[in-house]
Amino acid sequence: MTLTSKGQLTIPRQLRDALGLTPGARLQASIDRNGRLVLVPSKYEPEDLFRGRPKVHRVMTIDEMDRAIALAVGGEDA
Repeated sequence: MTLTSKGQLTIPRQLRDALGLTPGARLQASIDRNGRLVLVPSKYEPEDLFRGRPKVHRVMTIDEMDRAIALAVGGEDA
């Protein structure tokens, strides 16, 4: 692959087909411990995680969340 002056890459058809990528597909990019670029198809948009979520009726502090998590895993007594 060749990087264009606009920072774009063309993913070869063989790879697109293997990953099921179609025009408009989104990818997540990261760099692994060895300095390699890793591209992963996005299966969802971040906003989709919150769509249809029940409304929050009670706000908790970080400390309250930490205590609730500890209680749920058996790390503390109430």
